[in-house]
Amino acid sequence: MKQRMTNHPHHSIPPVLPPANYYSVMVIDDMLQNRILLGKFLKAAGYIIHEATNGIEALDLMLKQHLRPDLIVTDIEMPGMDGITLIEQVRCLDNPISKIPIIAASGNATDEMQRQAINAGTDRFMTKPFDLVSLRKEIASLLKSRRRPGLSDPIKATQPTNRLDAELKQLKQS
Repeated sequence: MKQRMTNHPHHSIPPVLPPANYYSVMVIDDMLQNRILLGKFLKAAGYIIHEATNGIEALDLMLKQHLRPDLIVTDIEMPGMDGITLIEQVRCLDNPISKIPIIAASGNATDEMQRQAINAGTDRFMTKPFDLVSLRKEIASLLKSRRRPGLSDPIKATQPTNRLDAELKQLKQS
């Protein structure tokens, strides 16, 4: 017996976007308008968003509240704990949090700041305002080649990669 797809709206969801409940991104920035803009953009791309206003709040969410984002996007210049110190703290942890991919960004980027962020362990350094297409490509690339050890469930480990491969291919064509 031949099965046919019904005309339900969920059958028309493009396969290049990860499910809305699959990947999460922590956005760390002291400026509310930056968090709102980035949050809206990433939510529209299908990501779950967690926010923090500085490195102290971000570490608290990850260590005390056991939040495990799939990727971190952090500003560099913030009060309390800046982005470079946050990256250093995350990379020194002796748990899976230390393997989370990190994108560091600044609106006042200098060569020295970029060197410090890379030396601290950031995976990518970008300048603000973001080129949103480039940011989306970087996020997809980092999630595809995660720093985390492989997931135990092979279905979960291969399915997102295929979706990210498709998203990267589509973004490269645009």
